[in-house]
Amino acid sequence: MRQLALVAGLVALAVLPGCLMTRYLTQAAYGQVELLAKARPIEEVVDDPNTPLRTALLLAEIPQIKQYGRSYGLKIKRNYNSYSSLGRPAAVWFVGAADPLAFKPRKWCFPIVGCFAGLGWFDEDDGVQHKLALDRMGYDTIVRPASAYSTGGWFPDPVLSTMLGGGDDAFPELANVILHESVHASVLVPDQPFFNESLASYVADTLTDHWIVDRFGRGSPEELAWTLGQATGVHRTARLLSSYTELKKLYESTLPRDQKLARKAAIIDELVEDLRMRRRPNNASLTEVRVYNGGAAALIDAHRSCGDLRLMIEASKSLTRKDFTKTLQEDLGPIGVLIGKRCAAAAARRT
Repeated sequence: MRQLALVAGLVALAVLPGCLMTRYLTQAAYGQVELLAKARPIEEVVDDPNTPLRTALLLAEIPQIKQYGRSYGLKIKRNYNSYSSLGRPAAVWFVGAADPLAFKPRKWCFPIVGCFAGLGWFDEDDGVQHKLALDRMGYDTIVRPASAYSTGGWFPDPVLSTMLGGGDDAFPELANVILHESVHASVLVPDQPFFNESLASYVADTLTDHWIVDRFGRGSPEELAWTLGQATGVHRTARLLSSYTELKKLYESTLPRDQKLARKAAIIDELVEDLRMRRRPNNASLTEVRVYNGGAAALIDAHRSCGDLRLMIEASKSLTRKDFTKTLQEDLGPIGVLIGKRCAAAAARRT
């Protein structure tokens, strides 16, 4: 699963009511302080003889990756100038929830930064406790590790040890996550995770395709590993999204609740068998797939209309809450059309 970008929302610490929110924001503040306290300048880490060679090689690529993102209009801001070794397998543990008979994600809202379809916990036990509490409330739930964490420009985000892999895909994956998070630092519409995550995934994947060839060459082990991973992921994602669509039609039907639950179980059984899944998906995990990937078709159309990814990114920066018809808008077709129109308007002004 693609790395998750989360806005910390720490500005709301003093004004949000409720025990859960107080506990969540307290741990978020503590976790953010820990990340910054452990951060060391990347140049210092690269030059340190005690730094493992693989870590130094990966970190040494980051300035060039950032510059590549800037060349397409991404605002890197103060991010990724430092490195934090966390000593744990994940940056945060993401918790999400959804209605068991509707793709209606549980949302958590913060002043200023808006609403999100999940929360990231810096401690795994806290994440599991939150999931279990949501289980008791009757939600479909997930808790999963996320290797990346972003404050969306609120704080200078360091590169995290959890972002560094060990295989041939380590360089493209590192580039992809930095570019993904840089999209969030450049374009982040409050209350619209379906758009924010789909855009970040689309732009980062497209840029990584080009960067890996420019950097290592076509046919290199890095390019082959990235391409194979993408090809495998496309089939898996398409199968998950087809089940999402089938289930959505079921949930919107007039069948009695017990029949819906039985048919839901059968559809998920087929999905588990087809993909040989170890973990059984549910509405929360399928919603997450939809958040990250469901807007691809609309964004491909927007890219074609704009003709240039730079123009598409610039047009996306102009979007605000008012351009969306509702909070957590899932249908991005109208947004893709709007981006295309704004690209055309920008091109007309330049001529």
